[in-house]
Amino acid sequence: MADHPRSAHRTPVALLLLLALLLPLLAACGGAAVKTVAPLPIPTSIPAEAGPAGSIAAAPTAAPALSAPAAPLVSPAGAPEAAAASKAGDSAALIVPAATMAPAAAGVAQLPTPAPRPNDQQQYLPLKAGEVDDNGDFATYLEYLRSYSGPPARQVDVEERYILTVTNGRQQPVLDARVRLFDGQQQVFDGRTYAGGKTIVFPRALGISENARTLRVLVDKGNSAAEGTLTRGQDNTQSFVLRDAEALPARPRLDVLFLLDATGSMGDEIAQIQQTIASIAERIDQIQPRPDLRFGLVAYRDRGDEYVTRVDDFTPDVAAFQQRLLATAADGGGDEPESLNEALHAAVQRVSWADDAVRLVFLVADAPPHLDYQQDYDYVRESQVAVAKGVKVYTIAASNSGDQAEYVFRQIAQQTLARFIFLTYQPGQSGGAPGDTTTHHVDPAQFSVERLDDLVVQVVQRELAQAQGVA
Repeated sequence: MADHPRSAHRTPVALLLLLALLLPLLAACGGAAVKTVAPLPIPTSIPAEAGPAGSIAAAPTAAPALSAPAAPLVSPAGAPEAAAASKAGDSAALIVPAATMAPAAAGVAQLPTPAPRPNDQQQYLPLKAGEVDDNGDFATYLEYLRSYSGPPARQVDVEERYILTVTNGRQQPVLDARVRLFDGQQQVFDGRTYAGGKTIVFPRALGISENARTLRVLVDKGNSAAEGTLTRGQDNTQSFVLRDAEALPARPRLDVLFLLDATGSMGDEIAQIQQTIASIAERIDQIQPRPDLRFGLVAYRDRGDEYVTRVDDFTPDVAAFQQRLLATAADGGGDEPESLNEALHAAVQRVSWADDAVRLVFLVADAPPHLDYQQDYDYVRESQVAVAKGVKVYTIAASNSGDQAEYVFRQIAQQTLARFIFLTYQPGQSGGAPGDTTTHHVDPAQFSVERLDDLVVQVVQRELAQAQGVA
């Protein structure tokens, strides 16, 4: 019959007690000196060893004490299992970074610290950011374009600009109305109205002849249509009325796509950005009244890397989106420019944007596009296609974004009627600890600094409010 695990230690204890009783008697009798015996150590816990797949098994009785290895980290390869656990109850199952693992105590098996949920306390200082509206302060933006002296980028003449607004007979802004401009019989512009019933036109950037002083405007949505005239050189804001058009569907639709630079240069803060985006998604999902909401993700790198673009089309499952986002690692790149041209094409044209919806892209990157690739897409052309599809592209400049990246990001945002957002850092810095300043060419008096997640959620709320005509 097997002994009880503690039976091996009963004999030393009994011997010590017996010696303690006999020593005084021997001394009193003048007996020979007796050497004291150091007590044997009595184990206070049973050692453990790691079993298969990180399970914990009790050590055999006769086995020597071992320090158990730390439990393995969850890796992107475990994403499907994590996603299943997420659907079972968690809003997101995050990858556990090595920094969250507690050091193993001798003889005690360690389990991984539970991964933080997006709404839990972050292990990083919150990212901070500001934003500028280059269409709102158009004169300052034009001066910025004229004074630019950084590395070359696509030069686009946006000085002639018209913002067209479409409303219905109840003076409600009409979302997703189609707006077309014609020079004679030739169509020269095709756009969809954004939140607030607005679209934006740059005749010179479209190559429209200066001799075409008037352009015919055709607006339609559903069974409602209207026609008008745009006279160039006059008021740069003009309105058109679709009397019978519905402003919004009964339940507003919202598509939000994150376009994420996943090259090695983003490695210093990509985990922080991912957790911030995951938190943003969770907070947007809680907006009331809740829109018909979907999230999408396009990660991109550069030619020669593991992939150039990786597209995850829209899903209404917030947890599934978060899991895919958090499984995206930063790697590759090499030189500074990346395949942003192809990435923007994928974000605008390779996903299934919903009809009659507020459609938003948030580009998070730190580098400009390659302008030297043969047979490449063109970010200016993709911005024009975004206008044709009613997709706004908010650009977010991450750490160490240089002058060329700023110039391109501001072009993309301004030409899609969106805004330029930039992370802020300590004075004189373009990376490192979050702070309240920026090295970008923006007037400090023209922006306020907020947490990035707060700012992006406010952007979404503002877009929904404009779509509903309440902002």
